[in-house]
Amino acid sequence: MGISNRLLVIALLVIVFLGSFSAHKYRVIKRNYADFHCFYTAGKRMLGQQNIYVLRDKETAEFRYAPLFALMMSGLAWMDEDYADTVWYILNFCLLIISFILLKKLIIPNELHFRRFFILYVLTILAVLRFILHNLDSGQTNILMLASMLIGLYYISRKQELLGGAALAFSIMIKYTPLIFIPYFIIRRKFKLSLIIALFIVIYLALPAFFTGFKTNLLYVKGLIPYLTNSTILDKMTILDPKNQSLLSFFHRIFTRCVMYFYAPVMPFQSLNVKEGAINLIFTLSAFALYLAILYVPKRIRLNKKTSFFNHLDYAALFICAALFNLNAWMPNYIFLAYAYFLLIFYLMQHKPKDITVSIFMISSFILNIATIKVILGKTLSYKLHFYSPFTISALIILFLLLKIKYSILRHNAFK
Repeated sequence: MGISNRLLVIALLVIVFLGSFSAHKYRVIKRNYADFHCFYTAGKRMLGQQNIYVLRDKETAEFRYAPLFALMMSGLAWMDEDYADTVWYILNFCLLIISFILLKKLIIPNELHFRRFFILYVLTILAVLRFILHNLDSGQTNILMLASMLIGLYYISRKQELLGGAALAFSIMIKYTPLIFIPYFIIRRKFKLSLIIALFIVIYLALPAFFTGFKTNLLYVKGLIPYLTNSTILDKMTILDPKNQSLLSFFHRIFTRCVMYFYAPVMPFQSLNVKEGAINLIFTLSAFALYLAILYVPKRIRLNKKTSFFNHLDYAALFICAALFNLNAWMPNYIFLAYAYFLLIFYLMQHKPKDITVSIFMISSFILNIATIKVILGKTLSYKLHFYSPFTISALIILFLLLKIKYSILRHNAFK
């Protein structure tokens, strides 16, 4: 990339940052710092050696993260909340840039012409723009989690498994869903890497003890899982909430009358009166089937150094599952689709520009991502469409495309 092109990219980033940051600061105090207030409060409580896991928390939303993340946020809690929010916003914006740089380093083996490089980035960003803006504006953790997973995969691809395992383990401290990488690496016979990730999980769980003391940290760690099971994470109102776009919520809403929500539409299969336990079983079997489809590689296929594209298909699918399998997958979680969009757009540009199936389904996914924007459809219709899980369906479409390409490769045994 030439100097003039670099300057153009930097100028665009500065303009985008100033515009998005100004819009964020204009609204953030009125919104009581949105989701960031939960993390900031947990940091304050850890500084005061108080309980960070409060059921039905009246001051803020429930803090459902590992003690290490609360320790990290306690560094920001030394500041005034408005200053801390600014630091958090800048950190997330920088991590977002790092994430897109890492996608290029991971997926693209050679330098692209600037025009193709620019188109690839613009299309990918447009596909997940709504999720990016929502994460930045609400102060959510998903950008940090995205960057941690990508850093982990980057170091793993460079045979630096200690650093890669440490980064992936850190992402698990933010949300539990990256745990799905451990069975994947075991099946791929990366036993050392799996052990490193597990070891760092233990280290990270113990690390806050140096600040809180061993006894307090042990209480945090011992109480985390019971706290999660007793929190609102599985509350019926939370599961049926149209903002919850998890795979679990998808199945619950289509089989259930959402009578507790105003303007809730008639759901497709609510007349079947399917029991809650049966719906949970449908979710579990569906999630397990999707996961097995990602894990599966026939024994006769020998993966070698030329199979990097095949690996990226798996990684992108696992990123999608990290959103789908989260029991409370709100809109910001679907920023994890960035990996898949980047990979599929590059696939179309470099390998299969005339693959109509991939193009049509990707466009359908993009339409679903923007279908519920209030300025397009109005507040009432937008609200109703959320009940039909547009982001869940969008993610499933992209997951289907990744699996389609993967199994096409397996059939032809042609790795490029």
